Amino acid sequence: MDEERFPNAAPEFGCPICGHSTPVPVLAKNGYTIACCAACSVLHVSPIPSNEMLQAHYQDPSYFSGPEEQGYQSYSAMRKALIPHFKRRLAVVRSQVPTGGRLLDFGCAAGYFLDVARSEGWQIAGVELSQEMARRASDMLSIPIASSLDSLPDGDFDAICLWEVIEHLPRPIAELRLLRDRLRPGGLLMLSTPNTGHWQAKRQPDGWIGYRPPSHLVFFDERTLADALARAGFDRVTITRVSPLPPLPNWLRDLTAPLQRGLSTGQARAWPVALMAWRATRLLGWGWQMLRHPGDDIFATLEAVAFRSA
Repeated sequence: MDEERFPNAAPEFGCPICGHSTPVPVLAKNGYTIACCAACSVLHVSPIPSNEMLQAHYQDPSYFSGPEEQGYQSYSAMRKALIPHFKRRLAVVRSQVPTGGRLLDFGCAAGYFLDVARSEGWQIAGVELSQEMARRASDMLSIPIASSLDSLPDGDFDAICLWEVIEHLPRPIAELRLLRDRLRPGGLLMLSTPNTGHWQAKRQPDGWIGYRPPSHLVFFDERTLADALARAGFDRVTITRVSPLPPLPNWLRDLTAPLQRGLSTGQARAWPVALMAWRATRLLGWGWQMLRHPGDDIFATLEAVAFRSA
């Protein structure tokens, strides 16, 4: 195994959150089994892929520029779609850490969030497993990007962020504990991850984008995410559901599919107009959902804020 890159890889069998050894299979996807832990109820790939396989997966250039089934058609093209999310999330971080300070982006990819953070006065650092993405981030930001938490220079952080990262980790609890140790007392951790409470994950799991092994290994709803953060030693945990994606009538879904795809990949033309059109579509879908399936959770993403005890 490559212990330097994946020092906390999960055992071949068992829950990556609580270690329970009798997962219950619930879904087959991409040749992998997604199972539910009988003890803590988290969903996870079983068995977790090997360190060697995961290492090769993220070093493959096609992950950030290739088929979307696992990664991104073009991560660089997504910058315009990602920046508004990053600015909003950074505002949440700033509201909890008004004095700013040192910020770590764990899984920083090409460094877009770090660029936003530095422009707003933060001292920045990044960790990125993909050698190609780390190089791009380093070239853009003119700072070294670490390949692992162990290779990051010593020093505590005022805030640590993980955007769509925790679902990729073979053993999230072990990694979260290591990140907690790099926070100053009272420091903030903020993360985002797909929401398995989303209506599509419940009713149409075969088509839900969040289930994409081997890229995504662990899958959270509000309760299991809060449990994971508590197990890792964080307190004052707050979880918010964001990114409403309501179900649409079939005719409207088919009509707006190219629009959704263009916005999600950063390829949409006339960007402000396309964005307004998609927001109007979501409002229509929300109204339709409230009539047809009023109990649905329409929010596709969870954002969590948690603190290291002072």
